[in-house]
Amino acid sequence: METMKEVTAQLSTSKKIEASVPGAALPDPRSGLKRYLMLKYLQALALPLANELLVALGALASLYTAMLLCSPRVSRKASTVLLGQLAWADGLAVAHWGLGALGWAVDEPGALATLGSGLLSSNQHASLLFLSCLSLEAVLVTRRPVESRRLRTVHGARLASRLVWAAVLAELLVLQAAEHSRALDPQGPFLGSALRGCLLAAPLLRAFSHCLRGALWLANTWVYYTLFFHAPPRRKSCFH
Repeated sequence: METMKEVTAQLSTSKKIEASVPGAALPDPRSGLKRYLMLKYLQALALPLANELLVALGALASLYTAMLLCSPRVSRKASTVLLGQLAWADGLAVAHWGLGALGWAVDEPGALATLGSGLLSSNQHASLLFLSCLSLEAVLVTRRPVESRRLRTVHGARLASRLVWAAVLAELLVLQAAEHSRALDPQGPFLGSALRGCLLAAPLLRAFSHCLRGALWLANTWVYYTLFFHAPPRRKSCFH
């Protein structure tokens, strides 16, 4: 019994020593999340074109961020929910690479290549939309912190995430159906009407998506410039 007491006392003493030493403490995960957010801003705003190396670096950073978000030291707030979804969006890029590798093993890789290209575009769209949600949340924190408190909730962030994913996947489905309309042979009037609707909606959807990307790019550029370069130090972070 005395031995157990001595071991317990030694463990508690070592924990106190580790807590008193600055280097022994674990690093704050919020600093890693801030760096990830900066990387995503630069990737979406300064380098918006699909570069495989940059996409791969972003996917690795997203994997690291997903691990950071599992830390109990990260508070569960709207910003962390949106950051988690931003990290999950790079899963579409991983699926794109998987289809590219699978294309080497099939006789007709054209359909897989088209789907892979669509997944990469969906990855860019989802990342930009989630980044826009984070920008909006940061603007509300900076400009209307009290009035917007009811909007900046975990429930609201999850609802916004569902809407983003629904829009991105619906766009992918419509464009892929229109792309492969000649190869498809719909059975029944309902499927035929749905395919004709996709063919009619595809050009409008592409034009709307192009305009929306331009508007979101401008808005996120303004938020990035305003919050990270001209905001007071205590308000530069959206991890409030």
